[in-house]
Amino acid sequence: MSGNKLMLSHMLLLAFLMFGVQPLAQARDLSTLQTALRIAQDEMKAAEAERDADVQHVAATEKEIEQLKKQLKAGREKATRSEKRYVESKKQHDKAQAALDQAWKQR
Repeated sequence: MSGNKLMLSHMLLLAFLMFGVQPLAQARDLSTLQTALRIAQDEMKAAEAERDADVQHVAATEKEIEQLKKQLKAGREKATRSEKRYVESKKQHDKAQAALDQAWKQR
């Protein structure tokens, strides 16, 4: 009988190990999966925050570029007007210089 009891206890131990370890392994797998999910969620939140910041930065940069384009256009128009004014004033200067030179020659 003691042999049967020993064999029975070995069988119970074997059954426990076979069936008891599986839920334990599943629990470990579940814990690992939950940890992986938390890590993925943290990464997703960080990526989302970075994306949102980048989108805001791009929008601000685009707005700044539009303002700079307007300033550039206004600057070009002013430079064109300044160039015309310079050309006209140089013509007047050259004309006045020529008249003065002519007056000196006639003296």
